[in-house]
Amino acid sequence: MKLLINSYFAFISLLIVAIYTITAVYFPQLYIICTYEDMYGEWGQAYFFLLTFIFAGLNVITPDTGRFRLFFALLALVGLYTFMEEISWGQRLIGFNTPDFFAEHSYQDEANLHNLLTGPVESWTKTSLTYVISLGMLVYGVLFPLLLKAQWRLALWADQWGCPAPPLGLMPAFLFAAIFEAEFFSFNEAEVAELLVAMGMSFTSLHFWLSKHTQWQSKRLAIFCAITLVVIAAAFSTTQILIHNPAQQEEINHRLANGYKKFADRYDRYDHYQAVVEVLQLYNQLKPDNTVILRRIRENYLLLGDEVQAALVLEDAIQIALTRHQADPENIPALISLAKSYHQVQRPEQVYLYAQKAYDLALQRALDNAGVAEQAYSYYWLAKACEQLNKQPEALKYYRQAHKLALNNGRYERAYYNKRHLMEQYYAEDWTESLYTD
Repeated sequence: MKLLINSYFAFISLLIVAIYTITAVYFPQLYIICTYEDMYGEWGQAYFFLLTFIFAGLNVITPDTGRFRLFFALLALVGLYTFMEEISWGQRLIGFNTPDFFAEHSYQDEANLHNLLTGPVESWTKTSLTYVISLGMLVYGVLFPLLLKAQWRLALWADQWGCPAPPLGLMPAFLFAAIFEAEFFSFNEAEVAELLVAMGMSFTSLHFWLSKHTQWQSKRLAIFCAITLVVIAAAFSTTQILIHNPAQQEEINHRLANGYKKFADRYDRYDHYQAVVEVLQLYNQLKPDNTVILRRIRENYLLLGDEVQAALVLEDAIQIALTRHQADPENIPALISLAKSYHQVQRPEQVYLYAQKAYDLALQRALDNAGVAEQAYSYYWLAKACEQLNKQPEALKYYRQAHKLALNNGRYERAYYNKRHLMEQYYAEDWTESLYTD
């Protein structure tokens, strides 16, 4: 029975890794919805952490727990805390507004504590915590049970002082959790790590409790299988309820759209053009008529050798921008969009026509606008127009002016430094330096 249970632990751990790996490569939409907020994978994590609290709590009140009681008491508290953090202390289910403190300081605008330190952006706190947690998973879940089985003194000492080792069959779960937590692939795989470690800790707690109750010995494998199925069913049901809840649906769609856009960049790093097309099309379904996205889809169709689909997508982008231009002839973003789209089909006369209109309008607004924000906005689009008119030094100058006027605007900052980097690749340093100084 012990061999069967360890085999099941190893099998379910490797199955989770295999499913996520296959979906990441071949089924991008499924991978994203299994790793994103309020989706199936995250609810699986939450319920496994809840079970960790329950099973660890059972060990606390079991008389035979002995010297391991303190460990399970702490684990129960960690399991409950993590579960509540995962559901943002009920915000996921109830849907209450984020309190002002968390709205101001949280990386993800949610009512939880861990996003005060970590989130979807890089920070030293996130990096430090990531490697500490990853190392902890490796030491506790992989090295400790191996060293204990080998009767190493340090492992025996830890056991004597009340630290129970997880079953050997859970080593793959902790090993892959440690690898994924470090995010070497930058593919949101830390969410998979959380699922694996949540499952590992809940199964470790239940395994210990069952070992103290002889009446359950013959049914242990069935119990672990049942627990797995219950978590899958609960995660699926909760996600479906939220998806079909009108109060939550808009926020979930917004979050998924951002996820599709981010994953397009991630797939692009691996030259997975088909996946880029797929996730950008999903984005376009949730947030339609984005001409930037359509042109990017077109580029990836060309990389796939599908010129017919590329032409159809670009035509859609042109028609959308023309409709906006007809509704508002002074819509500068629409003019720039037309110039960019016509540039891709090599129609220079149309490029010049719309880019020059955008240039004249943006320049006039930059001169007329008294407000700093409005002026920075005008300079930004003036730079865009200069790029289409092949006035690259002017484009750099106007990007810089937009950035200087709105130093806290990330969009202008990225545009300026990206342009500066490109210009430095093609021009001498002493020439470009004159553009960076007043």
